[in-house]
Amino acid sequence: MFEFQKLCNEVEALTPAQRAALIAEKAASVTEGLYALGLEGTDPVETLAAFIIGSVVSDGVVGEKDLLNINPALTEAFGEACDLAGIQRNYKVSKDVKKLITDYTKQLLAVLAAASEELGADIVMLCLLVTSADGKVSLKEKRYIKQLCAV
Repeated sequence: MFEFQKLCNEVEALTPAQRAALIAEKAASVTEGLYALGLEGTDPVETLAAFIIGSVVSDGVVGEKDLLNINPALTEAFGEACDLAGIQRNYKVSKDVKKLITDYTKQLLAVLAAASEELGADIVMLCLLVTSADGKVSLKEKRYIKQLCAV
């Protein structure tokens, strides 16, 4: 699909303002692209929002800086489907949340099978932008997001 590590390095080098602008831009284009797929029985945006939340919590750390940098842009793009503040409060105590995120990951992989390569690349970029809110994409986050590259 593309050179994943190079993309990670580029995303980590962004300023918070650049990252926020790209999140808003990519979220809008990805949302439009996902709805254009017209998939029956799956809300692709809800699925993507759950995967993004999974990306953020995959390393077990959701800091206040992460939330301040990314939550406004994601809420604007996805609405309440991407409530990172709520997830931060609940994900540690709820194994059900982790199971739900795993289920959504499987659904997103199925959605990507129907998507263009360009849309897939934008989805990966959006996930990397969100997870790099602290300036770094951890190894666990990379591993989690890299699942999308195999489709």
